Amino acid sequence: MSSPFQSQQQQEQQQQELPRLQFVDIGANLMDDRFQKGEYFGKERHQADFDAVLERAIQAGVTHIILTAGTLEESRQAVQAVRNYRQKHVPSNDDDKNNNHQKRNLFLACTVGVHPTRCQQEFIDNVVATTRTADTVLDELRHVAEDGVQDGVVVALGEIGLDYDRLQFSPKHVQQEFLQRQLDVFSSSAASDTVKSLPLFLHNRSVGRDLVLALQQHQQQQQQKQKPQLPLRGVVHSFDDTLELAQEFIAMGLYIGLNGCSLKTEDNLTVVKELPLSSILVETDCPYCEIKPTHAGYKYVQTFFDKRAEKKFVPGMGVKGRTEPNHIVQVVEVIAGIKGLSTHEVANVCYKNSLDLYGLSSTLL
Repeated sequence: MSSPFQSQQQQEQQQQELPRLQFVDIGANLMDDRFQKGEYFGKERHQADFDAVLERAIQAGVTHIILTAGTLEESRQAVQAVRNYRQKHVPSNDDDKNNNHQKRNLFLACTVGVHPTRCQQEFIDNVVATTRTADTVLDELRHVAEDGVQDGVVVALGEIGLDYDRLQFSPKHVQQEFLQRQLDVFSSSAASDTVKSLPLFLHNRSVGRDLVLALQQHQQQQQQKQKPQLPLRGVVHSFDDTLELAQEFIAMGLYIGLNGCSLKTEDNLTVVKELPLSSILVETDCPYCEIKPTHAGYKYVQTFFDKRAEKKFVPGMGVKGRTEPNHIVQVVEVIAGIKGLSTHEVANVCYKNSLDLYGLSSTLL
């Protein structure tokens, strides 16, 4: 900690001596059309800039990004996107002067699962007038996960959970049924031990204690079936609920994921202040959850980015209203400001928390 009696030069020197901040973005919706096609609400505004977004993340100190999947097809696409990236970016071989590979400075992985607001679409609407059933879709999800764990591409199951804010997309009973059925299929006798042991990437939006109860119900069912009981592991991402609910999730063995949507109101900030740093993971949930000037947490933001509207896209620059993984530093800055800690302390602890949950290494190559 710098002293008020230090000269500006001493403080600047001390800052320069601090190690570079490192981040794991545990939730990035980079399969979104805004990154993959440069499309916004169905209109193409610029060329796909997925690779440029990843490069900006690397420059900002992001070492790991976990792509979030929300449908069966998106899960397949995420697995393929990670494999394409890894194939293109491998350790450079000085003995092979003709190789076309680039050095890998980023660990990319993904989740597999169906988002609660997509359950009606995936398990009911899409199987109407076909020979497929909801069980077929669930089994295909498990196969994608099984395939992905073979080479470490899939590192979590999700995004699954409950969302009562958007029942127009998927009714409550449908969400509840297919949360349990996804949990069941990923822990069934047909699932490998590797898949069974993957952490959960959970969605919780305006559902009271229903997600807590659903997870407890699943654990109890596993006990009744006399199946080996694996400890509950995972993260409740984009958390914006009460401190009491967060404490219940933590007591169950889960982490709390924070992004810009977790830092909107003074009530949000009060909750974050009381959360133990040892239970926090950070994320962007990009392209969503931007920290806006109207948000309570914005006053703690220290890092800002040049952006242009998508209609005036400039290669190499961000897009207004579209969050990217490099913005994760802002989340850390806000948490640090709320708690009265340094950004380095918050970044370091959250980084370790992420590596521990996902079994990741800080060594990329």
